[in-house]
Amino acid sequence: MTSHAITEAVGRHFDGEAARFDAIYRQDKPGLQRCIDALFRGVIHQRFGMALDWCGDVTGKRVLDAGCGSGRYCVELARRGADVTGIDLAGSMVEMSRQAAREAEIEDRCRFEVADLFGWCAPHHFDISLGIGFFDYIADPAHMLARMRAVTDGRGIFSFPIRWRLRTPTRWLRLRLRRCPVFFYDQPQVEGLLAEAGWEDVQITQLSRDYLVNAGSGTPLANNESRTLERE
Repeated sequence: MTSHAITEAVGRHFDGEAARFDAIYRQDKPGLQRCIDALFRGVIHQRFGMALDWCGDVTGKRVLDAGCGSGRYCVELARRGADVTGIDLAGSMVEMSRQAAREAEIEDRCRFEVADLFGWCAPHHFDISLGIGFFDYIADPAHMLARMRAVTDGRGIFSFPIRWRLRTPTRWLRLRLRRCPVFFYDQPQVEGLLAEAGWEDVQITQLSRDYLVNAGSGTPLANNESRTLERE
């Protein structure tokens, strides 16, 4: 598939999956569903908490969320005082994000667009850029990381699905049957992509199925090597 075809396929998939995707974050669901989510999707909640912690004090900061989904990160960061821009390929996701911002009464600090980051005209530079659950569906991650680096003056926080995990084949097959491409990574590949795109001061935390990356333009870590933390 071409990059354009992949972009269209991913957008179609998440247009149809918006409600189910957002339900992962909801607390008002049956006990059985909470148990299933904790068992199979606990990493989503874990990386949510870690990424927000890494953002630190966001008061007055400009934040980009690429692949913003239903706006969970955007709304929470706006609550904490950030000026947030969220973009996503799926129109239904963007509409859910706008609705969530209205319900939280922070829509004045949020801007959402249906857009492909490759061709998107950024309204300004950002202090923090997020790409969480985003590179799973990007055919050209090197180009995308470089694009995000070009519009970011501060830190980038990203996730990459780990290639060699027990549930990787199941996830690949499930998305393949739904005609949605998905991509997986090993750690040397992630490190190389970040370095090629100009990201420095790289910290990689290994979660159960994802690498969670905190990167920026500050002083590189000792010996210019990334630091890897293991976390279940």
